[in-house]
Amino acid sequence: MKILGTFLFLSAMLYGQGRSTVNVTPGLPGLQAPGGLTPPKPVPPETVVAEVDGRKITAAELDKLMNMLPPQFQQAARSRPEMLGQVFLMQRLADDAAKAGLERRSPYKEQLEISRMQLLSTAELSDVNNNMQVSQDEEDKYYKEHPDKFKEVKVRVIYVAFNPTPGKEAPNSRKLPTEAEAKDKIEDLAKQLKAGADFGKLAHDHSDDRTSAAKDGDFGVIKQDSAYPPSIKEAVFALKEGEVTAPLKQPNGFYLIRADEVKIKPMNDELVQIIQAVKQEKFQTWVKGMQAQYQVKVEDPAYFNSRLPAPLPAAH
Repeated sequence: MKILGTFLFLSAMLYGQGRSTVNVTPGLPGLQAPGGLTPPKPVPPETVVAEVDGRKITAAELDKLMNMLPPQFQQAARSRPEMLGQVFLMQRLADDAAKAGLERRSPYKEQLEISRMQLLSTAELSDVNNNMQVSQDEEDKYYKEHPDKFKEVKVRVIYVAFNPTPGKEAPNSRKLPTEAEAKDKIEDLAKQLKAGADFGKLAHDHSDDRTSAAKDGDFGVIKQDSAYPPSIKEAVFALKEGEVTAPLKQPNGFYLIRADEVKIKPMNDELVQIIQAVKQEKFQTWVKGMQAQYQVKVEDPAYFNSRLPAPLPAAH
C-alpha cells in the first residue's frame, strides 16, 4: 500500500502540473552551476547515464523524459535519481494500457478528453497572454493615467517607540514608554510642526530611529514597490511636497512622515513595468469577454433537476 500511495502521489503531481519546458544542459536537465563555481562539463547525448529494467538509458533519452516533468519534480529527481523509477513505471503502465485499448473505453476515454481540454485551454491562455501586443499609444496612455504608480517620495521621519508588551521589558534594554505615553508625545510633536517647528530639528532631538535622527530624519526614498506596510505607503503617496502625515501607528511605535520631494519617475525608466501592466489589463479584458460570451442561460430547469443525485437515506 505504501508503494501504491507513493505512485499515486507522483502521478497526481505529474498530471496535475502539466508539461513544463525548461532549458537543459545535455545529460544534466535544467542543472545550473551555483554562482562562482565552474559548471560541470556537458555529458554527450549518446552517453549511457542509467539502467532501468535491463535497458540502458542515454543522456538524450533522459533529457527528453525530464523535459516532460514539472520543474519541482526535475529538481527532486536530480538529487534523488531513484525517483525516476516511478516515472519509468508510469511509462510502462501507460504503454500497456494503450496496447489494451483502454483509452477507447469509458470512463477513461472521457477522462482523457477532459484532460486534453484542460491542457490545451491552459496552453491557449498562456499563448494569448505571452503574445499580447502593446502599442506605443497604449504605453503613453497608461503612464499618463496612472501617475501614482510611478511616484516616489523622498521623506523625513520622526519615530516614537512604545513597549508593545508592557511588563515584559528585555533585560538591560532601554525602558520604553507605554503606547498612551508615546501617543501623547507624537501628538505634541505634530502640534509643534503645525506651529512652524523645524522637522529636521525635532527628528534629531526626539526620533527613536537613531540612524535617521542623526541625519535630521532623512529616511531616503519610498517607492511603490518599497517593502513598507500598505498603510504607510498610502499615507506617504497622498502627501504633497512639504506636507506631513498625521501620526501613524505601527506595532512598535508611531510615525510622523514629511514629504521633502515628490516626483514621478520618467516613463522610459518604467517601460518594462508599463508594458507588463498593459498586457495584464488587456489579457484580463479578453478573458472577461470570453467568459461573458459563454455564460449559460438555463432554458429548461427541469432537465437539470432531473439529473440531480438521489438524496442520501436518513440515518437511523
